[in-house]
Amino acid sequence: MSKIIQYLDNQSDIKLLSYANLKKEDIRTTDLLFLMRGKASLTIDGKGYAMKADDFVVVNKHENYELLAEKESLLFSFSISSFLLSQALEVERISFYCNSIENPNKNYASLRQLVSEIIDLLIYENDKTNFLQMSKVYQLLNELSSLFLEQTMETFEEDQRIQKITRTIKERYYENLTLTEMSEMAHMDIAYFSKFFKKNMARNFKDYLSDVRMQHAMQDLIETEKPITQIAIDNGFFSVNGFNKKFKELYQSTPSSYRKKYQARKAVSTYLFNDEIKQSFQQYKEEKLEVISAHKSYYQFEINRAEKTPIRETWGKILNIGAAGIVLNNSLRQQLSMLQQNLTFKYGRIWGIFSAKLLGETFDQYDMIDEIIDSLIHLSLTPWLSLNKISHSFKESEYPKEKWQAMIQQFCLHLLNRYGTQTVSKWKIEIVANAPEDHDSVSRYCSFYQMTYAICKQLLPNISIGGGTFVMTNRLEVRSFINEELSDCTFDFYSFALFPYSNRLVREKRNYQRVTDPDFLKNQVQALKQIDTNKPIYISEWSNTVSRSNLLNDSLYKGAFIIKSLIDLFDQVDGLGYWLSTDLVQKGHYQGLLTGGNGLLSKNGLFKPAMHAMKLFDQLHGAYFQCKDEKHLVCSSEENEYFILGHHYTHPNSLYYLKDESNLKVTEISQFFEEVEHEEEIVLSNISNGTYELRIFSCLKDHGDLFNQWSKLNFLQELRDSDIKYLEAKSTHLQTLEVVEVRQNRLGINKKLVTNEFYVINIKKRR
Repeated sequence: MSKIIQYLDNQSDIKLLSYANLKKEDIRTTDLLFLMRGKASLTIDGKGYAMKADDFVVVNKHENYELLAEKESLLFSFSISSFLLSQALEVERISFYCNSIENPNKNYASLRQLVSEIIDLLIYENDKTNFLQMSKVYQLLNELSSLFLEQTMETFEEDQRIQKITRTIKERYYENLTLTEMSEMAHMDIAYFSKFFKKNMARNFKDYLSDVRMQHAMQDLIETEKPITQIAIDNGFFSVNGFNKKFKELYQSTPSSYRKKYQARKAVSTYLFNDEIKQSFQQYKEEKLEVISAHKSYYQFEINRAEKTPIRETWGKILNIGAAGIVLNNSLRQQLSMLQQNLTFKYGRIWGIFSAKLLGETFDQYDMIDEIIDSLIHLSLTPWLSLNKISHSFKESEYPKEKWQAMIQQFCLHLLNRYGTQTVSKWKIEIVANAPEDHDSVSRYCSFYQMTYAICKQLLPNISIGGGTFVMTNRLEVRSFINEELSDCTFDFYSFALFPYSNRLVREKRNYQRVTDPDFLKNQVQALKQIDTNKPIYISEWSNTVSRSNLLNDSLYKGAFIIKSLIDLFDQVDGLGYWLSTDLVQKGHYQGLLTGGNGLLSKNGLFKPAMHAMKLFDQLHGAYFQCKDEKHLVCSSEENEYFILGHHYTHPNSLYYLKDESNLKVTEISQFFEEVEHEEEIVLSNISNGTYELRIFSCLKDHGDLFNQWSKLNFLQELRDSDIKYLEAKSTHLQTLEVVEVRQNRLGINKKLVTNEFYVINIKKRR
């Protein structure tokens, strides 16, 4: 056992092994396994993995594993107790998804760097390095929770209640706590409390209380010389026999035997590194260690002046408007007009068409539907009609089969008569699947899809029909889902929804959890490449959150997220539909200028950073693609003009993921991001010599950041029209202009960046 871990928690353990044969003994620990050199076979709950050098895997608590590494391998193993994690996390409600074998595209460089630093400190351990060792271990835990934490989505009220209950248990575990007392404290009857507790904690009250007591008893057992009887009483076990029985169930040993084995192990100090391990680690550092410069980066992009490949303008394909009825709102139409003036979208996506409110009780009154569709066409938007999408607890597939057949047939005839075949054939009909991972739901969806497809195609043979806004999670096997479960359906296109949530089957129920992976969207789109099809693939909905009350939607971060995501995704699919058009179509619980809505525009029609990001990206309209990397996109035009789109995206830290995303405070947004300045040098080579105008359009704090400007007005909710106009004038991007000379066909640009800054550089040669 590592000496440093004794300072943090005696139930955790760090090991560095040259030949590992491990079997998980305590299902209450979370185990981080990093194979630094060699190969190993790993089995987690019966699923086998072949580990290779540099692989990272986290085995969550309640999961069993066995690992067998080949000789001359090097394995870093960190068993993290729930006691240690509970210092910062609600450990009962989180898990980690960190598996480089299943998810190789994720960036694990920061974890590798920290592990190497920890081992360095442990190998050359002395009394003066203990605080540094402790800080590095905590830093590793913070990095793990920042990038790989999956936290259960719960309602705020329920989350607060269960936190209060578990906090009380942790504070009073040594008392004679009873189910009756706890249920009274929570203002619930005993039966409901038991059900509520088990639903949220995955075990009953008695077992949870016993586990908390056992964690503290274990600390006393290995850290003190107290008699076993005293340890049991001090930690709430009022029967020594009961304590011994529970201990033996968990550790397959009596408390006294465990203490003797621990003391013997401690005396032997098996942790000490031998020369073979030290040499192996030194070789690893020389061969593999990534040296990361945190402050300055150098990028060189060579221009191919003969390249005439138009950029795929997927970012402007789909405008997600909202439920169809909202289009009748004059304020919304004004904002849609503003969006189209600044960003030319192709399709206007609406849903909730077949409601009694729009079609009347007889479902054959089309006046309002006509007004809605006419409004889209007037705005130069091609209708994208989304059917079966849940809107106000309504979806089309809930109608009786015969009624739906008559409704859709009559609707298609009306479209044909009013708009004509040539116009309607350009439209899209999308039939949404609301639960793609539920077999029974998919079966019902296929029947509904086939019926609707057949009726529409009979009357409108050239219209494009597809589906189904399939929600992409890291548990959906896309290829088998499309090729097998949907094999009986004919799709003219496929559409998917991308939001960073995972979907786990927990106790036979779907459990959606937030995913901390900054590259989740990019990695999920790579999975779409597995689909064997020549049909168009659209991401009809995408964002960083589904919450309509997440204040990060209003922050500078959201703009940087959009730029990063569009660079990652624009050339991978046939169209993208950012979620959502404007805050006007959503109702959240916040009041004031900004409400945490998903829109590009605020309720007042002001540009949020998300809108500025889309506008900067839209400068590439009509350009030719040159190249891209993770942070930049380079394009050119016909006449010696070049564009460099870039960002300094900063991922939210673990504090954000520990908060209820729909109940953030305006004053805490800045706490979710590390303020790190970055400098980059960009060189364009192979461009013609001459005089160029260099314009930089940037969004950063104080420029293009409406949320920051509102903060300077103390987040006042009741603002005058003059205040709104002031904020509109102040919330514009920063623009700089200089004239530069290009010699030797090279142009160098130095730019300093701050957290979540994003920009486009326009370089145009003077005639």
